[in-house]
Amino acid sequence: MVLQRRVLLAVAVLAAVIAVSFLIDTTVSQAYARESGSADSILQTTTVDRYDLRYGPQSWRPYATPLAIGPGDLPSGNWYLAFVDPGVVPVGGNPALARTGSVKVDYQFTDLAGTASFSVYGLHAGDGRAWTNRQSGYGTSGYYVSGTAAPGDSPRWTTPLEAGDRYVVEVAGSPRPVDEDVARDTRTLWFERINSGLDGIHITTDLAARKGQVTETTALNGSFYVTYTGGNRVGDLFLMVAVDRPQPESFRLTLESTFVESNR
Repeated sequence: MVLQRRVLLAVAVLAAVIAVSFLIDTTVSQAYARESGSADSILQTTTVDRYDLRYGPQSWRPYATPLAIGPGDLPSGNWYLAFVDPGVVPVGGNPALARTGSVKVDYQFTDLAGTASFSVYGLHAGDGRAWTNRQSGYGTSGYYVSGTAAPGDSPRWTTPLEAGDRYVVEVAGSPRPVDEDVARDTRTLWFERINSGLDGIHITTDLAARKGQVTETTALNGSFYVTYTGGNRVGDLFLMVAVDRPQPESFRLTLESTFVESNR
């Protein structure tokens, strides 16, 4: 009799634990679903000018080991970099638990000199580990735009990044260089190790090709998508915009971003 009561008590406790766990998981999933879809009807707009290009000149972009910026897998050229928060994130994982989807980015350049490169960085919610698009091998993706404007003067406010596994970068749209008394917004890109953080996030022009492709174009306005094929939650998303020439005073880049829900 005592043994039977203990067995029944153990079963009851186990059932209670499962019920509580299910309730917590459901609550978190519902909150995640609400948050992931909260910006899908809101168009986020950002404007970048030559003063937002804070880093460079350099031939590589941040990762656990330097990655190329231009098409191909070997760092080359002299690029100037800016990091832009598009204001919305892609959502991967189980579509039964969240409104999965991608980020559509519409861009428009004014007076672009040379080539502009788009790369993408996602930060893991909670610990800040970063993903970025793959530069070589299966799943390589990127987006490149060529312009014909005359280059401007060499910028005096840029500084090359220091290679490592952590990068503290300023977010475009922060106070200008003249506003030295105002702190600029920053984010940290952290990579655990080489070969990690390369398979989750991608740039594509075709949502059917979720791992993306390399696109080279002369169209000064167009669109692409940022997709996420991992299962963890993306807490923040950043576009890295790089140009391989000093830009003229009239250079502008307007970005409009919105969440696009996956077809089920």
